[in-house]
Amino acid sequence: MVKKEWRPNCVGLISHTSLRASSSEDWYFDSGCSRHMTRVDKFHENVRPYANSYVTFVDGAKGKIVGIGNLLSEGSPRLDNVLLVKGLAANLISISQLCDQGLSVNFSKTECQIIDGKGKVSMKGTRSKDNRYLWVSQEQALISSCMLSKEEEVKLGHLNMQGIKKAISLEAIRGIPKLEITEGSICGECQVGKQTRMSHPWLEHQGTSKVLELLHIDLMGPMQVASIGGKRYVLVVVDDFSRFTWVNFIKEKSDTFESFKELCIQLQREKDRGIVRIRNDHGTEFENSKFHEFCT
Repeated sequence: MVKKEWRPNCVGLISHTSLRASSSEDWYFDSGCSRHMTRVDKFHENVRPYANSYVTFVDGAKGKIVGIGNLLSEGSPRLDNVLLVKGLAANLISISQLCDQGLSVNFSKTECQIIDGKGKVSMKGTRSKDNRYLWVSQEQALISSCMLSKEEEVKLGHLNMQGIKKAISLEAIRGIPKLEITEGSICGECQVGKQTRMSHPWLEHQGTSKVLELLHIDLMGPMQVASIGGKRYVLVVVDDFSRFTWVNFIKEKSDTFESFKELCIQLQREKDRGIVRIRNDHGTEFENSKFHEFCT
């Protein structure tokens, strides 16, 4: 009698992906993911076929595994045996696969650290606003160290990029990581930290001592709804000393000058004194030849 043994043709792997992955360059530490995986083929080197396999997402959908390879490209973590999966929404670093490699994973309130057998931190992640742990490169980790300390109100900083590059090449600092610093790299946090507040010069306010010494004028409109008389604009004049306000309704913007002229003549007759100065917002209804001639 021949004994039959059933063997599956497919390998089912569970993957949790976030719909809010911000960029194809981002990598997230995921405890629910059984293997390292990505959908970006440019990260891979030495890709090998991985036939008849798929991953199952949380919603039940399946993504085909195109191949498996190592990550050796710039801008990605150093990982081996990473799956290349179609339809994956985010790049995932499997916590269980890291543990299988003999690495220790420590999570805290603000970050996670991947520690090798010698006690050295080989990878690092920071906690994002939506409570996910995002992998950061060594260069990013160095730059983020110059953040403002809120508790002690101390501004931290680091050496300029050119100086750091020279220190790495000369191995002048013990334990400094081998960072690849590109030409023209700028640290945004340092730019913010070096900013200084400029003092504003004291402006002497020229006040008024009597009415009609200074009039503020402005035009409002056109209004969406016209008045019963078909007027859509409002000319507002305020006396700087008394704060008394005159409001005139006009039909067109071009009527501004005549309305203001009539008001000026009326005020000068009533108060028996001339208007010394007027102030406006330099609108075209005020900055024209008619206004200049009248004021002269």
